[in-house]
Amino acid sequence: MLFRRQVREYTVISKIGGGRYGVCYLAQDQTGRDVVLKRFRPRMLRKNQRNNYHEAVILSNLQHGAIPELLGVVNNRQGYFFILEYKPGDSLERQLFQQDRKFLDADIFRIGSQILDILLYLHHHGVVHRDISIANVLDDGKQVSLIDFGLARYMDGGRIDPALDYSCFGNLLLYLLYSTYHGKEKGAWYRVLPLSQDKKYYLMRLMGLAPRFKSTEEVRAQFDSAF
Repeated sequence: MLFRRQVREYTVISKIGGGRYGVCYLAQDQTGRDVVLKRFRPRMLRKNQRNNYHEAVILSNLQHGAIPELLGVVNNRQGYFFILEYKPGDSLERQLFQQDRKFLDADIFRIGSQILDILLYLHHHGVVHRDISIANVLDDGKQVSLIDFGLARYMDGGRIDPALDYSCFGNLLLYLLYSTYHGKEKGAWYRVLPLSQDKKYYLMRLMGLAPRFKSTEEVRAQFDSAF
């Protein structure tokens, strides 16, 4: 455990998340500013040695208020860490499954609109996140942030398809829509959820169940009329 220990000039406060590749800690620098220390698991660090640089390179080239800034890297006997800007808010996953939050239409519209604005920025800069999920979107009630760029890649001349982000975004919207569903019927979402035809068709296009959107601009433009 790293709690209340020093990692170079950073004081670790608490663990705030973790996954297959690493663990994230809330920490403070010498001025009292909150930051996130993302510590990579040694085994996964060695296993993915050729891919570990992607996240740092991509974050270093992005400047967006809803994307954490990479503040530095620490590599010492305590481990290999990214130092990341702290973003406020709880993950949508925590809000859904621990706080039992019900996302109303206005919430879904705000969150969806803000995520799409982030996607427009990323795709304009040639980046596909590839892991947009309820675990990787934070919301403080006013603004969302998109975190965890460990799987993000550059489009590389079309080799990485941005449509993967559309599918992930559609899946995230379905989680939010199901938060207020009280029916007992089981089956495919497009048969169970009480959705308008516009909303259903929009989601089907995101998920590849109807003709896919041709651009992120089209995804963004159609969202407002569907939701």
